[in-house]
Amino acid sequence: MNVELDSYLTSAVTMALLSTWKTYSGPAIAGALSLSYVEMLLFNGVPALLSAIFGWKLDGLISLKTQPRKVVFRPKLRKFLYNWKKYGYIIMAILAPILTGIPTYTLISKRLNQKFIVTFYFLSISILFWSTLSYFLFNTFFY
Repeated sequence: MNVELDSYLTSAVTMALLSTWKTYSGPAIAGALSLSYVEMLLFNGVPALLSAIFGWKLDGLISLKTQPRKVVFRPKLRKFLYNWKKYGYIIMAILAPILTGIPTYTLISKRLNQKFIVTFYFLSISILFWSTLSYFLFNTFFY
């Protein structure tokens, strides 16, 4: 193959692998390589959403064999679940691509019985926002 094509594919695979967990480094690399915005979204957004689907499906693979316990009222748990349902999934979806990781967020979200559509709607908006911000900030301040 051509040397230019090899380096292009190597950088694309590197961005895709970096974006499967967190999405701020891949768009910065795309900005450093002077790739277009569409290429950045292709090499970063698609792998990020695929890793989210992997995290969602991972919950079915990880089955913890536990004995059913007697449900005991715990005020802290009730307060946590109330706050999660009111604010948590939105805030977590916003921060997942840069703090916790995308598969971790989808795994937690599924364990807390969040709906698939709501989870991926907020997560895809968040991935688009952070990727765009990282790409344009890198282009603005470093080029």
